[in-house]
Amino acid sequence: MIRGLLIALALLIPTVARAEWHEAVSTHFIVYSQGSQQDASDFAAKLERFHFVLKTIRPIPAGQATARLRVFLLQDQRAIGRLVNRPSVAGYYVSDARGLMLVGTRRRTGGFADVRSARSDGPEIDPESVLFHEYTHHFTRQYFPAAYPVWYSEGFAEFWGATRILPGDIIEVGAPADHRFGTFRALGWLHLRQLLTARNYGELRGTDIFLLYAEGWLLVRYLFENPERQRQIQEYLRLINTGTSFEEAVRRAIPDLEAFNSALYEYAGRARFNVVRLPFRRIDVGPIAVRTLRPAEQALILDEIKLSQGYPQREAAEFAARVRQTAAAFPDDPFAIRMVMETQYLAGNSAEALAAAERLLAIEPNHARALAAKGLIQLAALAAARATDAAAWSGARIFVRRAVAAAPTDPVVLDAYYRSYQMQNVLPPEDAQNALYSAMELAPSDDELRYSVALDFEQRRMIPEAIAIIRQDAYATPHRRNESEGDRREREAREDRYRRAGRARRETALELLTRLERLQAQSQPAR
Repeated sequence: MIRGLLIALALLIPTVARAEWHEAVSTHFIVYSQGSQQDASDFAAKLERFHFVLKTIRPIPAGQATARLRVFLLQDQRAIGRLVNRPSVAGYYVSDARGLMLVGTRRRTGGFADVRSARSDGPEIDPESVLFHEYTHHFTRQYFPAAYPVWYSEGFAEFWGATRILPGDIIEVGAPADHRFGTFRALGWLHLRQLLTARNYGELRGTDIFLLYAEGWLLVRYLFENPERQRQIQEYLRLINTGTSFEEAVRRAIPDLEAFNSALYEYAGRARFNVVRLPFRRIDVGPIAVRTLRPAEQALILDEIKLSQGYPQREAAEFAARVRQTAAAFPDDPFAIRMVMETQYLAGNSAEALAAAERLLAIEPNHARALAAKGLIQLAALAAARATDAAAWSGARIFVRRAVAAAPTDPVVLDAYYRSYQMQNVLPPEDAQNALYSAMELAPSDDELRYSVALDFEQRRMIPEAIAIIRQDAYATPHRRNESEGDRREREAREDRYRRAGRARRETALELLTRLERLQAQSQPAR
């Protein structure tokens, strides 16, 4: 996940040669590609076919909110490495509402899809597999948000990431992940109990992390061929999502765990894995509109990627200055003005951000992000002045209300409306609460939105609902049971140094869950 890379982000070198970028907009994707217009269109069509495969396997709930996912295809892995300062990274997924996107390459490359498993000596992996892997993460979190153990999340993405779309819309699934067998040969075996009770990376040490990826893929591959074991794992996942401990979920769902472990171990030693071909009737990918990006977009698109994935607050001023310098060549381009507005806002330069918002609104009077920024800047000034005039707060909030009317499905704008009441230090009214909840539904993978919803529910004494919301993020938070006071201070200082621009320190999801569970226990009658 990209949040884990924030400590490694570095400013891009402004003199990097940039090939021409094109945009292809389809039903579910906006693909930006360094190549030809046909490259962008072809990959958008391929992603639409893959989306069709996934929704056929796991039908999307009716009425599920959705938005187009941006996909950036760079020329090669070196370009991706410069974005995250990790040369072995071949692609990644950004799950925040503001930056929801996939980043990958059009060329075959070395490295692993998921940055946590990246190793410089990794075998070649097809760039299509990288993006399919990351899109599977997005698909699962977007349409089926739940608490997933990391082995399942990564194993599921690895299995479906290996999908091949052949001519005639024949879909090939189940290809073996050869690089994972190398992990078994080098590192041995992780007992199934250890795999199933590991909630996140923090509960494994050393090489066990690599085994978690390998066995996670193997187990998902095994479940594809074994319906009875699949039912057991589904029950295990159901129990976890009702608050059952991982250990208890394993005990109740898989009473024959030793036999299961032995069967999976034997499965790993198979000499051959069958590949399944699923013939579909022609998959309709829908309309795809293609264009070449404007000069301002060409000049700033890598900065847009960096803005979307996030960067440390300590880099905010320098990054904003660089964006402003580049954008100066395009004084009337809305994209360039918006980039200046957002980067100056994150750098804490309210006057410059407000000026950019005003310029943008002069060109596009209903630009939702500009309206929201203008409102939030004025509201922040009221908060700083400790203003108590309700009319002044309502007057500033008008701009955020207009933003919601202009973009009612933009989670960033909906969140801004909710925060406008937090800035006033009052409990947000029901319509603001609904706006925040809608924002989370539109971007369920955004942990800040999920945290805000859980906190709102806590304020309203909706404790069981708050627990259900925060549980999936809490389970992904590493435990620090034996952390000393000195270690805690050192960790917090490190986190402050690399804290993402625009984010304030807050408790972790696990800390919130612990507090909520304590409140729930206190409210239950004694037996």
